[in-house]
Formats: sequence, structure tokens, C-alpha cells
Amino acid sequence: MNEKILIVASVWGFAAKFESEDIRQLKEMGYEVHLASNQSNPIFRFPEDVYEKMGVIYHDTEIWQSPFGISHNLRAIRQIREIIRKEEIKTVHCHTPSGGMVARLAAFGMKAYVIYTAHGFHFYRGAGRVHNFVYHTVENLLSRMTDVIVTINHEDYQAAGKMHEKRGAYLIPGVGLDRQYFHETTEKQRGERRKKLGVEGKFFMLGVGELRENKNPMAVICALAYLKNCGIDIGAFCYGLLGAGKQERELREEAGKLGISENVVFYGYQPDVRDYLMAADIMIFPTIREGLGMAALEALSMGVPVLASDNRGTREYMLDGINGYVCRENSPKAYAGYILRMYKERKEWGENMERRADIRKTTENFDKSKTAAVMKRVYEDAKNQCAALCS
Repeated sequence: MNEKILIVASVWGFAAKFESEDIRQLKEMGYEVHLASNQSNPIFRFPEDVYEKMGVIYHDTEIWQSPFGISHNLRAIRQIREIIRKEEIKTVHCHTPSGGMVARLAAFGMKAYVIYTAHGFHFYRGAGRVHNFVYHTVENLLSRMTDVIVTINHEDYQAAGKMHEKRGAYLIPGVGLDRQYFHETTEKQRGERRKKLGVEGKFFMLGVGELRENKNPMAVICALAYLKNCGIDIGAFCYGLLGAGKQERELREEAGKLGISENVVFYGYQPDVRDYLMAADIMIFPTIREGLGMAALEALSMGVPVLASDNRGTREYMLDGINGYVCRENSPKAYAGYILRMYKERKEWGENMERRADIRKTTENFDKSKTAAVMKRVYEDAKNQCAALCS
């Protein structure tokens, strides 16, 4: 009989987008993989049968993305406890702050081995003192209900090392970058894709991510308006947004008010961003808080320079002036300055294939093989511990 593992995430589609490599590895190791999530929160859009095709047994729960959805999360705790009991789950691997909180409370006292992947703690350098105190206190408390914490950046790894998880912390380079898939393209391929998207002759700036405040796409819209108000002709500038979210209406309205609607294109959620990256001159990644930022790494892997904000995630891979630029001030003026600079340097960044190859080299340490090697040790340790408890 295969040993069973339960993956828990608050967002439906999260496991399909970010955990496919882990699921593949778990099945190779002989695990029966279960997943608990909330199908009514589909930020990442996949066919309803995606998990069935992946060979995953799906359990729908009321787990809420926000930790403040208290009534939903209390019911989710009971539901996940019942799944652990009924399915005789020996290992729980939880993700995201809410998923990590609900799953660890559910597993408490049930003799399950608990792995928590922190895709960016909610406390971080630069956040407010009260904010950090609250979130650090909660994570510190929950770490006592955790066997292993897996982190995706050095700042979080150091923080986890000072917590109370039973078997220590691991550091992985994100969920793993598929560098074979996200590869450099030829000028011919790039030209064909730009023609298909209708951005020939444009300075095509791509933004990838959920449309919400933390991802900060408003900063770019305001930066374009700033350039226009400074008398700069922005007719050739096109900001393409790949993603959906609660801020979309506000972003559309603001672009209209600022008179730059023609410069902003909303493509909606796209499961495959490669074709858009192929056409991009630059990617803009203005996120305020980020655990790592796979979207930016995918762009860099294709040789596309990135204009990024300065946070613990982007500090893992951004090399200022080498694979793009780091904007250390979250203001329209600051972003506008870098956008204009990269526009003037567009031939050097976009048409110099040697330069694009150098950009790609900066992602070598984030290849999915490196993540897989660490996660294999994590899962083997879990399996050995569970076997010891059962013997």
C-alpha cells in the first residue's frame, strides 16, 4: 500500500501551477498524492479535471486565502482533520500563509509529519514594526507544529533557522525554473510573435502576475502617465498585463483617467507566458513583497531584461545593470526614469544576442533540477521518520 501525502493550499490551481514537479517526484517515490484546496478560489485557471489527469486525489474544502476568513478557515481545519483521519495521511505538505496556518492547526496532535513551504513570510525587512511583530509571532507559534520549513530566499531561511521546527529548515531556489522551456529565441521568432500580438514598432513592456495591490502594476501605469505629463511622446510604449485579479477594474479606470488607455493592454490570465515573453522588450516586476518571483526568473531565462523592485525575492537574482535594473524607490518618477532609460537602451538590451545570453546565464542556479534535489531529501526524510514511528 502506497504511503499517502496531503498537499494543502488555499488557492485552487496553485498545485497545478507550482507543484507539478513535486507531485511528479512524490509519485515516483511511491506516494499516493492527495490535495486539499478551495475550488471557489480559482486564481490560476485550469480545467476542472487537471488534478485527475495528474493522478491526484482532490478534496474540496472551505480554506480561505485570507487568514481573516475565520469562519471559513475554522471549518477548513475540521475538514482537513477529517481527511487526515479518514485517509490515514502520514505526511502533510502545506503552502501559502493561510494554507500553512490551517493545515498545521488541523494536523496538530494527529501524529502527521508536517512540511511547510513558505513562499515568502508575511514579515520581512522594510515592513512596519507592528506588521512584522504580528506575523512573526504567528509564524513562530506555528513553527512548533512543524517538522520542516522549506524557504525560497535567504532572508526567510535565516528567519526560519531561529524558529522551532523539529527537523530544521531547507532552502530551495523557488519551485524550480524550467530553463529548457524558457529558452532564448531567435530574432525571427521574436519578430513573428511581435507581429501576431500587434506590437511591431512598440516598446513592449510585459507585466506578469495577479492584478492586486501587492503586485503593484499601478506603479507602472502612473509612471507612464508621469512620462506623458513631462512632455515625452509615449506613443510607442505598450504595457501588457498578463493576469487577472480584484484590481483590474481600478487599473483600467485609472489608465483612462490618466489618458493612457491606449498604452495599456489587459491580456487576462494566460497559463503559458512564454509566447508573450518572446515578444517583450523588457519585463517590469514592481511587486512590493515577494518570496522569489518565478515570473521574473522566467523572463531572465529567455534573455529578457527585467526592471524589478527591491525586495528579498528579487535580491536573490537581480544584478543591477547586468540582467536589468533594480528600482529602489516605489514612485512614479523613479519607475518612469528607468522605463525611459531602458527604452533608450532597447537596442543594446533587445537586439544584442550576446547580451541576452548573458542575462540567461544569471538564472543557472534556479534550474528545477536543483529544487528537485533538495525536495527529494525533504520527502525522503519524511518517509524515513514516518517509517520509524510506525515500526
